Amino acid sequence: MVPASLSTRQQLARAALSAALAVDGVVAGTAGRQGTHVTPAGPELLQGVTVAAERAGRYSVDLFLVCRPVALRPLAERVREQVRQATALAGLGNRLGAVGVHVEDVEATP
Repeated sequence: MVPASLSTRQQLARAALSAALAVDGVVAGTAGRQGTHVTPAGPELLQGVTVAAERAGRYSVDLFLVCRPVALRPLAERVREQVRQATALAGLGNRLGAVGVHVEDVEATP
């Protein structure tokens, strides 16, 4: 559930990151080496997601993920689809623009 007290940008960030983390093969979101892949959402700092305004009231979402060793292109497509579904369920589907999936690291954990 995404709190309505957050801005649209923050709501999209939280919904997208939660959706991505629910996909089998995704281990975590990461802020990256420079610590810049983050979005503040209230008192929380969401690591591994950035959201930027696009035209016509839409927002692009970029996810920076640590994944298990799986086929990465199909994984990215599953993440995009989960993000689309989650934002639609949250009532934000009409605000979602491009969704970028960036695999920052591959972690060979069982």
